[in-house]
Amino acid sequence: MLFYVFLVLNFIISWHNSIAVGRMWSESKVIGGSFRILTVAGYIMAVTGFTTVYGCLLLLIAPYIIPLIPYLSEFPISDLLTLTSDMLYVLIATFIIPSGFIIWYHSAVRFWREKTLKNGLVAGWNTYAQIRNTVNAAKNMPSAIGRIAKALFGGRGRKKGNAVIVLFAVFVLIIAVCGGWLTASAIMKKADREYDGLAELDPELQKDSNSESQKV
Repeated sequence: MLFYVFLVLNFIISWHNSIAVGRMWSESKVIGGSFRILTVAGYIMAVTGFTTVYGCLLLLIAPYIIPLIPYLSEFPISDLLTLTSDMLYVLIATFIIPSGFIIWYHSAVRFWREKTLKNGLVAGWNTYAQIRNTVNAAKNMPSAIGRIAKALFGGRGRKKGNAVIVLFAVFVLIIAVCGGWLTASAIMKKADREYDGLAELDPELQKDSNSESQKV
């Protein structure tokens, strides 16, 4: 039950991140600098969030689909699911930790400058999320990478079987990533068309944007 709650919350948070990024996307291209980096980091977080949801859903339905595929049914379902989940985890962690650090740093700096309850809650949550993600990655990534390496470069006797398992994992990964990217991009572009992000920017960012416009 908690797993499904996690998926729903992840989907909602990713949706919100996509909207927030879309509201500032065009403006960040004009302003550039750290604001552009922050916006891109938020976009990456949105894509990885949706990718996580779609990847988990595919892993849930995979045991019911694999037996229907003649060639895949010859291999243990546990091996197929383990490699797929490992590759999905490593991919997500690789992108979510550095982009999460950028977002955490921005929220910490903003709270330092403007000590409000809202900024404090955002900075606190981002701190907790960043620490949790980093610690989990430090614990789980080495073993996940080891299993991936074993599947890719395992013994000769299982080379053909490993190739099929790897292809299945890569196929699921591509579907999940494409789904996450398309969903986040669609929401972001819609928000970009409907909102004027400059109205919500800090006064200093608005000033920088006006300066850039005057230069053009």
